[in-house]
Amino acid sequence: MDRTMMIRRIAAGAVSLSLLAGGGVLAGCGSGSSDTAASAADAATQAPNGIEKLPAKEILSKSLAASKAASSVTVVGTVEGDGPEWSLDLVLGTGVGQGTMSIDGTRIMEFRETGGKMYSKFTREGVESIIGPGGASKLIGGRWVVSPTGTEGAWASFLGEFGDKDALLASLVQEGAKATTAGTGDVKGTPVVFVRTGVLDDTATVAIRTVGEPYIIQVKGDDAGSISFSDWNAPVNVTAPTGAVSPDEIEAEGRRLEAAARTT
Repeated sequence: MDRTMMIRRIAAGAVSLSLLAGGGVLAGCGSGSSDTAASAADAATQAPNGIEKLPAKEILSKSLAASKAASSVTVVGTVEGDGPEWSLDLVLGTGVGQGTMSIDGTRIMEFRETGGKMYSKFTREGVESIIGPGGASKLIGGRWVVSPTGTEGAWASFLGEFGDKDALLASLVQEGAKATTAGTGDVKGTPVVFVRTGVLDDTATVAIRTVGEPYIIQVKGDDAGSISFSDWNAPVNVTAPTGAVSPDEIEAEGRRLEAAARTT
């Protein structure tokens, strides 16, 4: 496999895992007790919104609209399955955000979006964990790669989906999908209505606030997994990394290395 294809496989694998995080394979929640206390305190000051009285599809539609209108959200979860444990920690705003992905406690990659550009950096361990050891880990491991947002190409496509708040929410809620209500309750002290619906290829329960704005606060899959949403509308401050290179520069360097290897 050439180096360009290696890079694209890494990107495709990472975005698939990031979206599957909302597809029912997440287990546990990365939010601490302080988040729980803050959520409960916030809920105590909010008036009921009555969304639990609506049909399930309308609940999802209104919740998705409210969530998209929010300026930012924190998304945290841990992917657990038969293989390694994947963890996500994202702060997503509108045109700004940052986050990390780890496997078995080791950071695999991180991204930052700011100033109309998306930056990503895979660790060498991250590259090797996805496609195995080889030249790609030396070529892109530990280096920031930058692409303008809204551009085409493997890297831009991956970064745009991974760091886009609305794209992630849409993939989890899937407005228009078959849905049924599953009663009310609370999550971390916040009153919610539960809606059963499809999430990617899985079926999951979406917890939506019944006080204040009907924000999504949890998506829990049937396979004992969950992803949490918190800190809605909190300020997001992201600093662009220095020394970032473009995908074209990475690919050109790969071609030079291959050419040099053939002559030795």
